[in-house]
Amino acid sequence: AAKMRKARDLRDATDREAAQTVASTLVPKVITITAKAHEGKLFGSVNDGDVVAAVAEQTGIELDRKVIAIDEPIREVGQHTVTAALHPEVSFPITVDVVDG
Repeated sequence: AAKMRKARDLRDATDREAAQTVASTLVPKVITITAKAHEGKLFGSVNDGDVVAAVAEQTGIELDRKVIAIDEPIREVGQHTVTAALHPEVSFPITVDVVDG
């Protein structure tokens, strides 16, 4: 049982370090998402799938939709902050700039 616990602790530390590396890469960046809008209001909204796709396209980092938390639906152009929780101990903001396209 001690061996299994040690292996789990090592895996957890590795996962946490990987999550922190991703966080340190994404936090300073601004992810741009182009959406159809009229007078600043979007037709529809930007969702977690849009954020994940934009992050992958602009940084090469693949995230799971489940790690993205959007407090309120993004329905306007401009800068917004979403939260990514890659690990129970590592969550960080991602700045999203929604532009009319």
